[in-house]
Amino acid sequence: MTIDLNIPKYTLLYVEDEAHIRMVTKMFLEPYFTKIYQAENGIEGLEAYREFKPDIIITDIEMPKMSGLEFCKNIRKEDKITPIIITTAYTSVEYLLEAVSLNLIKYLGKPLKEEELIESLEICFEQLESANPSVVRLTQELYYDTFNRSLSTKNKLISIPSSQQLFLDILIKNKNRVVSYTEIEYDIWYDKVMTQDSLRTLVRKLRKVVGKETIENISKTGYKIRLFEN
Repeated sequence: MTIDLNIPKYTLLYVEDEAHIRMVTKMFLEPYFTKIYQAENGIEGLEAYREFKPDIIITDIEMPKMSGLEFCKNIRKEDKITPIIITTAYTSVEYLLEAVSLNLIKYLGKPLKEEELIESLEICFEQLESANPSVVRLTQELYYDTFNRSLSTKNKLISIPSSQQLFLDILIKNKNRVVSYTEIEYDIWYDKVMTQDSLRTLVRKLRKVVGKETIENISKTGYKIRLFEN
């Protein structure tokens, strides 16, 4: 599978306690991600993971308050799938065995090398692509391309506003769970305040295009998408 690293599609959580390393590495990683969330230790990392649900995680091992391995163990209790890359200044067979048992993508020595980091990212992206194909089927005749953010039938493209595209993106990316109102507000109204009326209007207009049964409202919680099944 060929992955175009020049077109960012995913979000990253980067957990590193050393501010200088975190700043330099973040600058290097920024071209490859739509958003990078940061944390200084495992406790902050766990909070950020639960709030933002990043697509990929990179974490150091040796950190105060909660180590990277403890952080990963906590993630794996809730999530067996999200790709995780772990970094450390110390090589250790014990760490390596722990990394394998936690189903981590890569164990990288510090200082980080660009080539190894890029190789690790490619593995993560390929894993995400295989688990989440870019074209999904919403109804018997309606398809949505998450890569190009285009809605189509067999015969034509259907134009929808960017807010509806973003809404479909977040629902499809999290197709196996309910997306909370807070997550929707952050992704779509990130620089404004989301009102219940504005959300209902967005959903009502989108349902006219994709069908009411495709977007399910979970009372007092959020929304969930129902993809077409053959």
